[in-house]
Amino acid sequence: MVGEIFMNEIKLVPSSQLKLGDHFVCEAGDIIPMDGEIIEGIATIDESAITGESAPVIREAGGDKSSVTGGTKVLSDRIVVNVTTAPGESFLDKMIALVEGASRQKTPNEIALTILLAAFTLIFIIVCVTLKPFADYANTPITIAAFISLFVCLIPTTIGGLLSAIGIAGMDRALRANVIAKSGKAVETAGDIDVLLLDKTGTITIGNRKATNFYPAQGVNETSFIEYVAISSLSDETPEGKSIIELAQQKGSRKSRTRNDLH
Repeated sequence: MVGEIFMNEIKLVPSSQLKLGDHFVCEAGDIIPMDGEIIEGIATIDESAITGESAPVIREAGGDKSSVTGGTKVLSDRIVVNVTTAPGESFLDKMIALVEGASRQKTPNEIALTILLAAFTLIFIIVCVTLKPFADYANTPITIAAFISLFVCLIPTTIGGLLSAIGIAGMDRALRANVIAKSGKAVETAGDIDVLLLDKTGTITIGNRKATNFYPAQGVNETSFIEYVAISSLSDETPEGKSIIELAQQKGSRKSRTRNDLH
């Protein structure tokens, strides 16, 4: 449910009823239901569901950062948004369509298994066909139903079924380690991995980036290096910048206190 504006009056309506040109209100804690442009207010928005970036962004009316995306979350304040997309044409809808329309590439093991099953099937067809003349020569008639039953029993369908079971078991094992495997190829590749390096976007990490130490280059004075790093991070409001200032304070940097002096 979202707050939609009717003749300067706010009413609660299902988000599915929003259409192009409607206005709706979102406050702190609300999920933005549709793509649109902010026409009133300013707010910090968590766009990690779309961009993967854990740090919130500021969106406000009247600027070049007034657009919002459906599925993101308002963290503070209140905004009035004008719907700019028709139902079924939002950013998330387009992304879902791309994922559904994408063809999954088979893994090397799946390709090898497909070739093996095709070869087995051809061999079993030859075996069943050649049984007929041998049975006639030995005066041992075999009915058509018996031939069909034999062929069905020989078809190696269970081998193909095992691959899916193995893939599901591998994904479940990865999930226990807090890793989501989205394809069989990822599961197979995980078997050869010794070290996993994660990015900073928060998609597969916690997202709490924090500076832990300073490593000056050879010949660079460590105290001067910390001072320069602290100065360059004074205006950086990201988690990285704040953690650098905190670490510099712990190291006894005088420049790191400048930020507090500015407030």
